[in-house]
Amino acid sequence: MKNWTFRQWNTILGWVVFVIAFFTYLSTIEPNFSFWDCGEYISSAVKLEVTHAPGAALFQIVGAVAAIFALGKGENYSIVINAMSALFSAFTILFLFWTITHLVRRLLNKDFEEITKHQEISILFAGVIGALCFTFSDTFWFSAVEGEVYSMASMFIALLVWLITKWENEYNAPDSERWIILIFFILGLSVGVHMMCMLAIPAVCLIYYARNYTFTWKSFIWANVITLVVLALVFKIIFPVIMTLFGKLEIFFVNGLGLPFHSGTIAGFILMVTICYFLIKYARKAKRNVYQTIALSVVYMIIGFSCWMVIPIRANANPPMNLNDPDTAIGMLDYYNREQYGDWPTIYGQNYTAFLDAKGIEKNEDGSFKTTKEGDIYEKDEKTGTYRKTGERFNYVFSKSHVSLMPRMFNEDKDVMGNYISMYGAPDFTFNYDNEDVADSPEAKQIFDELRQKYEDGSITASDYLKVRPYDLINVQRPSLSQNMDYFFTFQNGYYFVRYLMWNFVGRQNDLEGHMEITNGNWISGISFIDDALWGNQDKMPAKFKNESTVKFFFLPLILGLIGFFFQLKRDFGRFYALLSLFILTSVGIVFYTGVKPFEPRERDYAMVGSFYAFAIWIGLGAGAILWFIQSKVKSNALNIVAGVVLLGVPFMMGFQNYNVHDRSGRYTAYDYAHSVLKSLPKDDILFVYGDNDTYPVWAIQETERFRDDVKVVNFTLASTPWNIDQIKRKTYNAAPIPSEMTHEDYRDGVNDQIYMMKKADWEGLFAMLKDQGAPETEFQQFRKFLTQDSMTLKEAMNFIKTKSPEKDELLKMYFGEEKYEKYNILPVNKFILPVNKANALKAGIINAADLPNTVNQIMITYKGNTLYKNNLILLDILANFDWKRPINFSSGGIYDSENIFFLDEYLQFDGFSYRLVPIHTPENSDGEMGRVDANSLYNIVKNFKWGNFKDMNVHFDETATSNIVSYRSSASRAAAALSVSGQKAKAIELLDLAAREIPAEKYNDPRSLSSMVYGYIVAGQEQKGLKLAEILKKGIFEEYDYYLSLSKTDQRYLRRQMRAKPMEYSLVVSAVTDAYEKIGQKNKAYDYLVKSIEPIDKKFDVFIKDLQQMGKEKAMSESENVQKITPFYQYLFDIMEPFDSTYSKEKEDQITTAIIKATQ
Repeated sequence: MKNWTFRQWNTILGWVVFVIAFFTYLSTIEPNFSFWDCGEYISSAVKLEVTHAPGAALFQIVGAVAAIFALGKGENYSIVINAMSALFSAFTILFLFWTITHLVRRLLNKDFEEITKHQEISILFAGVIGALCFTFSDTFWFSAVEGEVYSMASMFIALLVWLITKWENEYNAPDSERWIILIFFILGLSVGVHMMCMLAIPAVCLIYYARNYTFTWKSFIWANVITLVVLALVFKIIFPVIMTLFGKLEIFFVNGLGLPFHSGTIAGFILMVTICYFLIKYARKAKRNVYQTIALSVVYMIIGFSCWMVIPIRANANPPMNLNDPDTAIGMLDYYNREQYGDWPTIYGQNYTAFLDAKGIEKNEDGSFKTTKEGDIYEKDEKTGTYRKTGERFNYVFSKSHVSLMPRMFNEDKDVMGNYISMYGAPDFTFNYDNEDVADSPEAKQIFDELRQKYEDGSITASDYLKVRPYDLINVQRPSLSQNMDYFFTFQNGYYFVRYLMWNFVGRQNDLEGHMEITNGNWISGISFIDDALWGNQDKMPAKFKNESTVKFFFLPLILGLIGFFFQLKRDFGRFYALLSLFILTSVGIVFYTGVKPFEPRERDYAMVGSFYAFAIWIGLGAGAILWFIQSKVKSNALNIVAGVVLLGVPFMMGFQNYNVHDRSGRYTAYDYAHSVLKSLPKDDILFVYGDNDTYPVWAIQETERFRDDVKVVNFTLASTPWNIDQIKRKTYNAAPIPSEMTHEDYRDGVNDQIYMMKKADWEGLFAMLKDQGAPETEFQQFRKFLTQDSMTLKEAMNFIKTKSPEKDELLKMYFGEEKYEKYNILPVNKFILPVNKANALKAGIINAADLPNTVNQIMITYKGNTLYKNNLILLDILANFDWKRPINFSSGGIYDSENIFFLDEYLQFDGFSYRLVPIHTPENSDGEMGRVDANSLYNIVKNFKWGNFKDMNVHFDETATSNIVSYRSSASRAAAALSVSGQKAKAIELLDLAAREIPAEKYNDPRSLSSMVYGYIVAGQEQKGLKLAEILKKGIFEEYDYYLSLSKTDQRYLRRQMRAKPMEYSLVVSAVTDAYEKIGQKNKAYDYLVKSIEPIDKKFDVFIKDLQQMGKEKAMSESENVQKITPFYQYLFDIMEPFDSTYSKEKEDQITTAIIKATQ
């Protein structure tokens, strides 16, 4: 080893770091799939299925190869794909190490053979420190241990940067261009993983410039221009043009020349091969090295990009998971362009106020919105053998008054607009005197005044603007340029990017999703006076905000990175600028291009991992700078080694602190959730799911293990698309197609896009209008019966939708206009009858024989929405045709909105993680619990739950994982309550104790879920257990609320939701006890407990009054408004008290009012 050269040490140490990273990640990978997209990507890799746009073709191909190592065992697939991510992440670290040592060496401007022993030590330590800091960083480690694309994408970024350093080492060699060609081949492949890999192009180009050219401002500017041109060529021209070319040729050859499907694709492929051939031929003929390099680079990049061919090939095979069904060149173009996500402005365009103002979108003379055509929408028509145009893609033409430069706040989602308003205040507005309909209306003036008052007192919401929008009552002002820029810098970059950077290299408060509160997801350093100044006293924070995810690095990694940043800036500007471009594009560039909105469903730090990779290089350079400084003062190899070892403490500190939070080896939450859901369902069930986290885990366990593949899983959101409806109408594995009478013609694009629900008042208005116009009474005769008929069976509703007639067309034209009537439809009533086939329901296991006396003959459904969209149309179709031969369940993830379940709220049975449609009427109870409970059935379901390993107190679970705790505990407690009522108290206690063991209250003490356990214990006869748990919860609620009250008003601003929740949670616990006592016939105990629970509130109020009395009158009057921080507790408890003592609340309110008046006078 003593005689090893620097090159040998560099190679060996690189692989040592690789091994450290690989075994770190391998020891902490999740043993199964996790939440979010992992189940989707694992399934797509194992079965070569099609993921959401824009796909991950290369990930799927490599994953399919890796899946061989699962040896055909379904339970091994997930861990193999997770291990693949760990392997790619370790390779990222390997390339990072070699990149750092190269860049440190270039600071000396020396080749391998010229490195001295002193320099060798510094360079190698720099590489190890920088690489290990990235190894143990939060964001990268998170992606390294799950089957997602970001680990592979990071590897490609690292590989591209490392390859240009390989070229740099050999740039004088006659064949050095082979590295450039390889880089572009890898670049083409990387697009098959993630688009962000292309952001490494500028770094590659600028390192090429730094090596080949002497710095001058002229050459530097030209280098930047050429770099941007190359990036634009790759990102916006070459790949999009290829996809567009294939799409246009497909239309021309199929529609224009009458050739079979895919003939245009074949022609496009031949054309591409021909172009590549002539490119190479021309380059060889020209005998110019640069031409040959460019030509070969383009050709090899296209060859790499050809991995995308796997997507349409597999889409044509109709696999069970085939998102967007991109089975043609046209579909692939839409898939690549991510058309499903729509368009948004970047540098110039509309602000969100365009959607609040009636004039925000310009209108045509007929009142329709002005649009600009962006392209045509086609679908494959198998009958005619052509592509049928079904519509046009368009963008709205927005009013100039709402268009501006840098429209950072542009999102039209109501909740997002509400967040804009909460952050920057509501947009100002004036009365619209130009609208003659409202200009002289006293009612309009009154509404405006009320709206203005809300604006002045800060209570106005986005909903208030949207309510008056149809009447064109107000002129809304757009956000100013300064507000947009403030949002861009302070929120999009400050709160998102900078906070994420600080998480990784300074420290993290916790892994709770942040909404700008001082308690959730902020960066902290571990230096108390800094952290306390920024986020309040960290020691006083309730325990729930401090867990395994709390890490403190004392700024050390950040300081090393900043030293490296300025060191490289001073010594090697060319390569510094190249690295800076990577850092900026993968952080600020991504933020700018994607237009991050407040607040995302999850933290998005994983999207910016490229910038953290770049910063890790600077960390390595910073370590090298420190070691060089020490070396310049003391010429001692031993001291240099000691200093290097000391600096190694920085990454190892990060590793030790981050290990537990990233150790997922004991996590089974997503897998166990999916298993528990499917296990609970009757045979041949149709399960409706709604979001990522109740869909992908269920798909994954079905795809990898074929577990309960008799269940047909229907994603309600995706069921609004024709391609998905086609798929759920096909058999998958052992799951039969959905029962349906619709054909593709009934739900294709441009047909039944919206179905308006007519009510009696609509018919009366229509016929009154016809009468005024002098139309004969025979006009629309077939529809006159709906003046009196207000309901029909679901079968009749389906027949009405499918029926076409001249009279119906005339009616549709009257409502929707000549151009659009074919896209829309109506239903003549909004009440529907669902007949019940009791024999079929019994045979299918939907109900038991014991349920027959309670079973209704038919269900009357009142559809309260105004419009039926395609996902509810397919649900209507299923309900009309299933005849109770198959069970139907709705995931609890969609129950919050009655429209998601076709307003069947009162005909459900609670099955744990889902609700089964049953022909038994069960109104929602006073606690808001939905669905009946079959005690014995739910007992068996809970007994068969897999619990996610929450009982292991050493395993950390993030918010996403713990979100299912409510359902676990609710299932156990509702089953226990039902069992207790039926006299099976031993079984009830068994379930409650099981839930208590599996999900310990001392770690997961959420009042929402535990209050139901309190109720269950008391009803089951374990009164003291229930009361003890209730007291623990109440104590925790007060501690957290008191903490909030101790904060400044500024800090409380973003904690209003949490503060409002505490009184409600307190009342949940209290009502759990009182309801339980009432249930077992001990009303006096219930009343006594309620009065006792009010006493702590009284004590807080008494302290408040004493404080007021000690103030001057003027200050006391001002501070008296803070009584509102106590009264919510009273209000909630008064509601519980009402059945016991109807006069109590009035008396208590009088006492409160009197006490405040006395204290302020």
